[in-house]
Amino acid sequence: MAKKKPFIESAPDAPSDNIVSQSLVEEMQTSYLDYAMSVIVGRALPDIRDGLKPVHRRILYSMWQTGLRSSAKFRKCAAVVGDVLGKYHPHGDSAVYDSLVRMAQDFSMRMPLIRGQGNFGCFTKETKVRLTDGRDVSFETLVEEFEAGKTNYTYTINSKGLIAMAKIQRPRMTKHDARLVKVVLDNGEEIRCTPDHRFMMKNGSYCEAQRLDPGTSLMPLYSRLSEKVDRLNRDGYLLILQNATGEWVPAHHLADNYNLSAAVYRKSNGRVRHHVDFNKLNNNPDNVRRVDWGEHWQIHFSQAAKQHQDPEYRRRIAAGRKLFWSDPANRQRQSERMSQRNLKNWQDEDYRMMKSEALSLINKDYQQAHPELGKAFGQRTTERLKRLWQEPEYQTLMHERITKANRNRLTNSTGKRKFLAICRKALEDCGQLTVDTYEFCRPRLYPYGKAPLWTTGLRKYFQNNSELVLQSLNGNHKVVAVECLKQREDVYDLTIDGTHNFSLASGVFVHNSLDGDSAAAYRYTEAKLEQISEELLMDIEKGTVDFMPTFDGTHKEPKVLPAKLPNLLINGTVGIAVGMASNIPPHNLTEVANAILHLIQNRDASIDDLAQIVQGPDFPTGAIAYNQKDIQAAFATGKGGVVVRAKTEIVEDSKGNFVIIVSEIPYQVNKSTLLMKIAENVRDKKIEGIRDLRDESSKGLVRIVIELKKDAYPKKVLNRLFQTSQLQETIHYNMLALVDGIQPRVLNLKMILEEYVKHRREVVRRRTEFDLAKATDRAHILEGLRMAILKIDEIIKTIKKSKDKDEARVNLISKFKLSERQAVAILDMRLQQLANLETLKVEQEFNQMQKLIAELESILKSEKKMMAVIATEVEELRDQYGTPRRTQIVKHGMKEFSIEDVVPDTQTVVMITKAGYIKRIPPDTFKTQHRGGKGVAGLTTKEDDVVEQVFTTTTHKDLMFFTNRGRVFRLKAYDVPEASRTAKGQAIVNFLQLAPGEAVTASFSTGDMESMKYLALVTSQGTAKKVELDQFENIRRSGLIAIKLNDGDNLQWVKPTTGKDEVILVSRLGQAIRFKETDIRAMGRNAAGVRGMKMKGKDEIVGMDVVSAASSKNGDQLLVVMHEGYGKRSPLKEYKVQRRGGSGIKTANITKKTGEIVSAYIVPAADTRDLFVVSEAGQVVRSPLKSVSVLGRSTQGVRIMRFKKEGDTVASVALI
Repeated sequence: MAKKKPFIESAPDAPSDNIVSQSLVEEMQTSYLDYAMSVIVGRALPDIRDGLKPVHRRILYSMWQTGLRSSAKFRKCAAVVGDVLGKYHPHGDSAVYDSLVRMAQDFSMRMPLIRGQGNFGCFTKETKVRLTDGRDVSFETLVEEFEAGKTNYTYTINSKGLIAMAKIQRPRMTKHDARLVKVVLDNGEEIRCTPDHRFMMKNGSYCEAQRLDPGTSLMPLYSRLSEKVDRLNRDGYLLILQNATGEWVPAHHLADNYNLSAAVYRKSNGRVRHHVDFNKLNNNPDNVRRVDWGEHWQIHFSQAAKQHQDPEYRRRIAAGRKLFWSDPANRQRQSERMSQRNLKNWQDEDYRMMKSEALSLINKDYQQAHPELGKAFGQRTTERLKRLWQEPEYQTLMHERITKANRNRLTNSTGKRKFLAICRKALEDCGQLTVDTYEFCRPRLYPYGKAPLWTTGLRKYFQNNSELVLQSLNGNHKVVAVECLKQREDVYDLTIDGTHNFSLASGVFVHNSLDGDSAAAYRYTEAKLEQISEELLMDIEKGTVDFMPTFDGTHKEPKVLPAKLPNLLINGTVGIAVGMASNIPPHNLTEVANAILHLIQNRDASIDDLAQIVQGPDFPTGAIAYNQKDIQAAFATGKGGVVVRAKTEIVEDSKGNFVIIVSEIPYQVNKSTLLMKIAENVRDKKIEGIRDLRDESSKGLVRIVIELKKDAYPKKVLNRLFQTSQLQETIHYNMLALVDGIQPRVLNLKMILEEYVKHRREVVRRRTEFDLAKATDRAHILEGLRMAILKIDEIIKTIKKSKDKDEARVNLISKFKLSERQAVAILDMRLQQLANLETLKVEQEFNQMQKLIAELESILKSEKKMMAVIATEVEELRDQYGTPRRTQIVKHGMKEFSIEDVVPDTQTVVMITKAGYIKRIPPDTFKTQHRGGKGVAGLTTKEDDVVEQVFTTTTHKDLMFFTNRGRVFRLKAYDVPEASRTAKGQAIVNFLQLAPGEAVTASFSTGDMESMKYLALVTSQGTAKKVELDQFENIRRSGLIAIKLNDGDNLQWVKPTTGKDEVILVSRLGQAIRFKETDIRAMGRNAAGVRGMKMKGKDEIVGMDVVSAASSKNGDQLLVVMHEGYGKRSPLKEYKVQRRGGSGIKTANITKKTGEIVSAYIVPAADTRDLFVVSEAGQVVRSPLKSVSVLGRSTQGVRIMRFKKEGDTVASVALI
């Protein structure tokens, strides 16, 4: 057998001519780089000139070309996506549509480039939703119940087209002052909503309200109560019609399906679906559970037994039965029921046989026992009937019964048909089915009395439910009309997870708004260009940019847009290419425009100069960005990171609990994901102190409510939230973009602005050249027309002699020295242009063209004029589209709080209320008045709150806050929010980490304390303590212990001392003691102190001050102010120096007229300050201190304040 040759022969030693040796490493490097660069240039990175990637540029250009300008009507996004895919973009539709959606999102783009609609729609607040608990509740009530923590459910259409139940999520106000339409249905219901809200059609598709036509069939929700003949064989249960199958399904079965799918319980729990609250119409899923038969009967037995234990219940039952059976109609109905039951039973052959056998046996036995009576019984019955029929009353009675029976049979067979016939006529003629339209059509079809009334037919045949009539006639609801309304109102919506539709009380299903979901499919949404996006495309038809062939060579697309808008910085970008990435946050248009203008005027401007104008990122979602140094570093290098925090506030609710309100979140943080993360952290014990978490946001307005437990530290919880959730994010800068459309480079702020100016200069130059060419061409034509008008007779003569148009053109050119275009224009000239006015217009237009040509030529020749044009356009852009900054820029970092360089050091008044609210105001807010005046309102306190502390300082000084629990905190004065005169201020827990029940009782400014060595502390029970000031230099944010307190005692006063001063204490009941500071030795912070004054009964310290050596020499005085508005000044020399621990001496004559002492101060005899008195109701009076009389130590004093409000008293006093 011959040996087979191998299939592949061995290769020759030498390579053939058509094979080139290539290094595998070099080939991979070359191919990789080529591919990488094609991806970078073709898809991933934005062009620095217009700030757009190719897909975004193609979308905008396609919409521009198809006429979707800002003034045009909306068009389906499907048409836009299709046009982009077909002409320009050889990629999937999802990439195009996702890019289009992002350019329309106001939370993604600082200045959205596309206006979209179709994804949201809303209803007015009185619109009602059909709930599964049997109620029809308005959106306004839904929001209130949601905020109160109540869970509600509604009906929805699932993916199989069947009606199911769903949980209502986040009912909320979505838009202020929205445009409305009114949709009128055939059942008489009217629905007011936004024009773009989508209604579900009978076939399961959606249609916007504004596009609904009369006669459109909507998806209905029909319900009725069950009867004995239904599948349940029980009365009174709610049934829902499944439109897809035509079957009436018990509503509690739908609730059972919801619970099974949500794994609330399993089928093995039992077969009986039990209503927990024994209300058959409350079909909320949380009111339905599965039990077995034994448990079900036991539940009902226990319930009945429990009710019967109540004598009042038994009495009501007995009274109800008596009342029921006293009504002849009830007895008649019960008799009829028994008769019907017997008739029904007699239809059963077994029952008849059983009864026949029983009766036959009885009759047989009786007849056998009494055979002689059989004939007599028959004769007696016959005679009785004959006698009765002879009586007129019996005949009348039998006639009525027979007539009634015939009428009932007639009504049962024809009455319902007549009723439906009239209803159908009402729908055809009037479009709606109401009592008015029915009664209007009834006499037109049937004579009076021959057809049922509306109320009779509705009650007898349709359970008083008009929607059941429509179901019998149409099987759906129909639209009667859609009207545009002139008024505008706030609108509401809710969210249904998964199915995204719900039922209104009017009996139709509608779409809901989405939160955190993808945009609706592009067949549902519509779009057109925003007006500002036209600034990117303006002048593109004037040859301002280069074009290139599309992927298939059939069309052309721009390489870059003219881009009057500095889009790269305004809207930012995110792009990931091969081996590189770009991340540029959005910025404020006004600031960027001002920076461009500054750069045009000052070519040598530094990055620091520009950074002073562009303050930092400006996110569409607002929030707070920290650290100017980080921002400037990012601007200088093109790379960096900026810490961004959510905007939060700690407030106190009506119950006295603290709540954290989040009103703005960091950029590109999904709110739904954020809430889920916080909830997970609370569940996993990563965050403690949170009692409840709610989302009360509406469209365009974020509001996340975090309720805290009573024992929680609000500031600690907030800091923990920042650490563990996206309430704090770092936004990175990596300003990478394509320069000249080719080279990817990392650029700083100045380079980006310079590239913008460079691009705009090229655009303006090419546009000017284009306009110049057109103007020159037009002027050339106008010059020919001018000559023709002057020599019109010769022109006409020449034309008439010519054989045709072409010969006339040649003759005109040769005879009058015209150009080709001039000759054509003369031949196309109409005779009406020979009129005097038309001749004048040609002359004027020619002069205008000459001026325009001169102006355009001057722009091209002058660099200064060219830049002036660019500057003018930037100014116009800024003035037309500029908006205030949304993101707050904090100059310092997260751990740095030194902003004295930007906050002026000015005098200020700090006010603290008893409930813990703080604010600062300028001292000149209150004008000086005479003693005894009524003053003005100093602030608006909440109910039961009073002003407790008032003191003056400057904004750069440190404030020390001592609490009733003996702790001390430190805060800069400028960190206290400045507010108006009547503002309430902010809760002090926003600034200090106070424990529950802890309040600030003493506070002062550390200014002018260089000569001080100690702090003197005094409690309400008279304990005194002295601590060296050095021990309070380093105060943690969580505070330090200043004094150890006994039970029931509170720290109330803290004053700086020199170590050689005297201390004076004043009690509420009018006692005062003065002793030397040296009587108190210096102690540590944790010491409890010593007795300063011995208290009698329920007396307590209300005033404390330090008497310096200068005070004694200068004749200083003790100012005392009392509850009822009285006060006085007494010389200090009347108060002798005692040893500490005594009871003191009388300092005021306390009576009912004066009231007890409120406050006491040491004041100079010639003090020029004003007395600042605040009442418990917030009334303020400011009067010169010298107006308060100097009186003896044990006198009553003079009135210094009169109250506007009856029962008002002095709350606090300050000297300013």
